[in-house]
Amino acid sequence: MKVLRTGPRYLGLYGIRSTKKLIGLMFLGGFFMVYGYFKYFQEPLYVFMHNDIHSECILPDIDPNDPTIMKFYNWHPPPLVCDPTSTLTVVDDSGFLRFNESVYNPSKTGKLDCVYSIVNLVNDFKVKFEVEVAFDGPVNVPADAFVVRCRSPGGKIVYENIHQKIDRKSREKTRVIKDETDEDFSVLMFGIDSVSRLAAIRKLPKTVKYITETLGGYMFKGYNKVGDHTFPNLLALLTGKTQFGHKHVNIDTDYADNYPFIWYDFEKNGYATMHGEDWPEIATINQVMKMGFDKPPTTHYSRAYWLAMRKIQPMQYTIDQVFMFLESKAMKLRKSSALCYGNRPNHMLIVDYFKQFVHAYKGKRKFAFTWLNELAHNYVNFLEYGDNDFMEFIKWMHVEGHLDKTVLLFFSDHGSRVDEIRNTYVGRIEDRMPFVSIVIPDVLKKKYPAIAENLRANEERLTTTFDTYEAIRDVLHKRYNNLTSNVRANNRAPRAVSIFRRIPKVRSCADAMIPEHYCACFSSQPINKTDPVLKTIADFVLQSINNLLHPVRNRCAKLSLGEIMEARIVTNNLERKADKELKFTLRNWISTPEKQDDKKYLIFLRTTPGNATFESSVVRTTDGRLKIIDDISRTNRYGTQSKCVADRFLKGYCFCTIDEVETVI
Repeated sequence: MKVLRTGPRYLGLYGIRSTKKLIGLMFLGGFFMVYGYFKYFQEPLYVFMHNDIHSECILPDIDPNDPTIMKFYNWHPPPLVCDPTSTLTVVDDSGFLRFNESVYNPSKTGKLDCVYSIVNLVNDFKVKFEVEVAFDGPVNVPADAFVVRCRSPGGKIVYENIHQKIDRKSREKTRVIKDETDEDFSVLMFGIDSVSRLAAIRKLPKTVKYITETLGGYMFKGYNKVGDHTFPNLLALLTGKTQFGHKHVNIDTDYADNYPFIWYDFEKNGYATMHGEDWPEIATINQVMKMGFDKPPTTHYSRAYWLAMRKIQPMQYTIDQVFMFLESKAMKLRKSSALCYGNRPNHMLIVDYFKQFVHAYKGKRKFAFTWLNELAHNYVNFLEYGDNDFMEFIKWMHVEGHLDKTVLLFFSDHGSRVDEIRNTYVGRIEDRMPFVSIVIPDVLKKKYPAIAENLRANEERLTTTFDTYEAIRDVLHKRYNNLTSNVRANNRAPRAVSIFRRIPKVRSCADAMIPEHYCACFSSQPINKTDPVLKTIADFVLQSINNLLHPVRNRCAKLSLGEIMEARIVTNNLERKADKELKFTLRNWISTPEKQDDKKYLIFLRTTPGNATFESSVVRTTDGRLKIIDDISRTNRYGTQSKCVADRFLKGYCFCTIDEVETVI
């Protein structure tokens, strides 16, 4: 009997041990499977380099809705929902901290004991909450960031929130902020991480339309990044050099104060300055510069606010990243989005701070640099959450007169760097070509019309952050005269040419100091004019012109081909460099980067009657279909040949068959 009793106990113990061992092995196996997947089965990162950065740049002309890229952008996330609960305290337009009367009524809800605590930076990575100060009504807190806590009569904390504001009053005790004038303009820079020009067209259509159409702004088709990630591109924008041009600065041991950021020069010239950036864990300067800034770099610096947010809720950031990933996969497991802080979208916290700064210093000289990391950095489709908000924000500045004497730059640093996107043909180009737009005030356009003309021309030229930096310096030093380009059209352009000047058409990546890793330019080679495919392309271009003229066929001749004057095949010179690929996955063996098999031609032809000359870019797909890119350009003068039509667009194509002038009624 003892043996029988012992047997089962022994067998049971053996079974328990076996089960534990099995669970342990399963856990260990699962761990190695997950580790192996993320280590060896991730999307490869292919390395492409330009093989001829000295050739004249032909700007890539890519359809924003190309099907190979739209598979990553065709998902539209559901409306962003934040916590609907109103906050107990608010900061009003005058900068006063006050109770939200719609929420807090002591006679009905009972009195709370409320205090605020100013948030001060100890250093760029640590904040300190100062002594609590009691308040029971509107109060002007002398700080840009502070924590509010309210306790019940029993001493329990029932409310805690962080507020940000622009404390202009304290700053003006030590320095004088000068007024804007018709020559001394404010400069406002609002940037969003990882947005290409084409991504902005897809995901920020309202914002792009308001900037380009309502405000008459400029968006640069040939804007090319000069570094891999955010830091070198923004450093070039704010100092005129990449990190390799500042050899005296050690990123491991020196403070970021050692860089000659342009906001220091604006501050010396009587400007109020502001720096705002979300996501402190990957903040542009602090992630690279191990010491951060020794002193706040600008008059108003938002970092204390974001660090205080992390200090109060130390685990919330990690939790939100998990839920954000799930939301990107259309799996929403809680009512309030991970893209919110309380009842406000995270991106609006940056917008709010920007608006407070602009409002506080209305009519005064201002320089603002704001950088929004979180919205589009990891998940490209979340960008559309900001479209209406950004449009309304820019509209507010316009309607309230804040742009009357202001140069506004709305921009990004590079396109999406998500591996599966930039491994596509279109994605490789987009990564290298960020979204950049600029709005200048009407007073500048009227007084110096050459600037507006040059900006319009430069929309179609190869440009970089170096060129934008020079334009910002033009504003700083009021250099608005003599803005003809300082190089002749047949000479190579220097590294930096202000976008206020006319940048030459003939410019290569080498001229603009764009390294071979990042050059997105196409180049062209002549092809024999007798190539049979050119006759097909020429006929297609002629048919397209004649189709445009169809509504005025009773006035304009049907054009025929006179001759093919010249033809070139346009190629993308990005070549894969497998020996430079550091990220290895097993998928390198079973997959290859996407290639572009369509062919692009540049054709110049003469037509009859009238001897008009035209230039057109045409794509021929692998199945033989033809597509014209952009407009067909008339390259010689039409004089009085088209006097019989009033439509300015059609004048370039029409050869009149009747001798009368059409007038617009």
